[in-house]
Amino acid sequence: MTFKSFSISTIAALALAGGAWAGTALAHHSNAHFDQSAHISLQGEVVEYQLINPHAFIYLNVENENGEVTEWALQTGGNVGRLIRANWSQDSMVTGDTITATGAPMRDGTPGVLLVTVTLPDGTILGAE
Repeated sequence: MTFKSFSISTIAALALAGGAWAGTALAHHSNAHFDQSAHISLQGEVVEYQLINPHAFIYLNVENENGEVTEWALQTGGNVGRLIRANWSQDSMVTGDTITATGAPMRDGTPGVLLVTVTLPDGTILGAE
């Protein structure tokens, strides 16, 4: 099939679909929902750790001063390849580990953080950007 066999409407539809996809891809990589002017520190127990593309996630149970536990979603800024080069691995942490994390909180108050560092139980500090 050659380019000449496509109709103008087909080409226009493909161009619109490509433009819509590109916008979605760019929007995905925005970190605007995190307040990067402020950093918080959290200490808690790892519920789940996912070293997957495009970003790793850690789900952390954090107990507040009233004894209430909230699950926080911690997202890395760097992709998995970058994290592995910074000494992250599938075995960096496991469910039940107590870690300390620092990062930028969600602007809307949702319990989520864009990670800057993670301190593992043995004191190892992993960068997450």
